[in-house]
Order: sequence, then structure tokens, then C-alpha cells
Amino acid sequence: MRRIAQLVDRLRLSAEIGLHRHGPWWLVLTLGFCLLLVVAGTLLPALHAELAAEQAALRALQARAASGEQPTEPPESTSDRHYQAFRAVLAEEAQVLATIQAVLDLAASHQLLSTRADYQRGRDPQAQLDTLQMTVPVSGRYADIRRWIEEILATQPFVSVDELSFKRDEIARHEIEAKVRLSIWHQQARATQRLGTASVNATGALERAQR
Repeated sequence: MRRIAQLVDRLRLSAEIGLHRHGPWWLVLTLGFCLLLVVAGTLLPALHAELAAEQAALRALQARAASGEQPTEPPESTSDRHYQAFRAVLAEEAQVLATIQAVLDLAASHQLLSTRADYQRGRDPQAQLDTLQMTVPVSGRYADIRRWIEEILATQPFVSVDELSFKRDEIARHEIEAKVRLSIWHQQARATQRLGTASVNATGALERAQR
């Protein structure tokens, strides 16, 4: 304890002598220099460790280059895999009309009647894909409508059911009216020909499918 007290007295005496000889600026400069030493002592180990890690990575790359080994590519992200899987099931532009006919043929095979179907084109520039929205009003038994939709989803992976509504005029009736809104997801069309917004009569297609 006596040695510590003597050391403190010596430091205090040195500070008083320096303050007397050089004025208050000497004390400020001394404190600033001490602060820089503390900061340097804190940062230098971290910088040294970072430099050592970078040197180790550089040596590893040099060793791979010398051995002819290709650098390991970073793993593909989950979102990228999902996006690629989604694009893999998109229909081609040439499949759109065939898909429309398949939907109508399936309706006829399940004994459903439809008088008019509406079509509307859509485009998503960010996702780089097109959609054809297909609204089909049908009438028939509920079980047949359900099986029709299930078969569409099972056989047409690029078709989604966006909306489904039912209507029944009388409770005692077995047949109901339904409006089904489907979307056909497909690659962007390269040709200039587009359907745009149109309405087509589906009666002829249904009659041909029933024959």
C-alpha cells in the first residue's frame, strides 16, 4: 500500500510540475495521448485477428488454385428453389388454348352445362409470367362440380382456382349453379398475337365434347 501511495504521489507531483512548466495544454495533450493508447490497445487485437482470418482465406484460395480445385459455390437459397420449381410447372403459351378446351371437356364429361365463359389476360412483369383468367358458369349437381374441379387441379398443375360461388333457386332441387374463376399460369408470350379481354361462347365446345 505504501508503494502505491508513493507512486500516486510521484504521478501527482509530475503532473503538477508539467502543469507549472507547460501550462494546462500539456495536461490535455497527455490525456489525449493516453486515450489514444487505450483505443489502440482495444482495436489492434481485433484488427490483427481479422487480418489473420483474411490471410488464412487467401492461403486456402491459393492452395485450391494450385491444385486445380474449383471454388465451392454458395448454396442456392430456399426462395430461389421455390421460384424455380414454380416456373418449372408453368405452361407454354401454345398450351393455353388446349388447356381451355380441356377444362370445358372435363365439364362436359362430368355432365355439367355451361353457356358462356369469360376470359381476361394478365401480366406480371416482375415475375415474368402471364395469366389467363377464365370465369366459367356451370350448372349441375354439387358432387359433379366438385369432381370436375378436383380433376382440373389434378391434371392441370398450372391452373389455380381463384374463386368459387354457388347458387340454388330452390332448396329441393338437386342441381345448383356455380361460378368458377380459374387462372392459367404460363410463360410470357413471345408472339405479338394476344387474346386480350374477350368473351366466347362455350356451348359448341361442350356439345362436341358430349358427342
